[in-house]
Amino acid sequence: MMPSLHCSTRLWYSFTGIIYLLNDWASFFFSQVLNSSYHQEKEEIDEEYVLIEQCRQDPHYFAGIYEKYYEDIFRFVYKRTGDEYVTADLTSKVFFNTLKSLHRYSFQGVPFASWLYKIAVNEVNQYYRAQKDRDRMVSLEDHHVEQLMDEIEVNEPTPEPTIMVAALLELLKPEEIQFLELRFFEGCSFKEVGYLTGLTEINAKVKTYRILKKLKDLAEKKKNIDQQSPL
Repeated sequence: MMPSLHCSTRLWYSFTGIIYLLNDWASFFFSQVLNSSYHQEKEEIDEEYVLIEQCRQDPHYFAGIYEKYYEDIFRFVYKRTGDEYVTADLTSKVFFNTLKSLHRYSFQGVPFASWLYKIAVNEVNQYYRAQKDRDRMVSLEDHHVEQLMDEIEVNEPTPEPTIMVAALLELLKPEEIQFLELRFFEGCSFKEVGYLTGLTEINAKVKTYRILKKLKDLAEKKKNIDQQSPL
């Protein structure tokens, strides 16, 4: 059954190519989804490994993985599409590809859930590459705005900080926004960001801070332009 995603949305703010969903309801929930999946106890990881081995021998055991992670993956994808039907289709593809590729899975120091999220990231990216006329969605919440404002050192009071951050993000490439989403919106470690994007932990860290530097330079440039504009 498709999870219910009714919410009290405050605003859809659209720039060319990217739509920002600004909402109240997801702030707590989404911060828990990835953290709960990434940061598992050793006992849970061991139990999961047994289930994975059973799946390799008999695909019927895959129902256990599907039931455990379906809603988490669905919500992760929905956060990047804003469309329940597209999300349902992509989520089905995630689990189909997971089952098809399970024989290639090997433990790499991160929970099995990370592998699922990596497949989900790839499916979302492939979808937008194929649907070039469809706007990419970014779920931007109040605490994300505050965190990015702190990271790029925008300390002066801003009348519309959310709109300002959305305007700055619009100047980044989608793959650059993805790094900020994973690191700051999802709370992933650099090791997890690297795993999900196919980079080493060090390269993921370097790239993320380069993107933040770019965002900071853009914010400074915008500030100078605003100061020079006549009232």
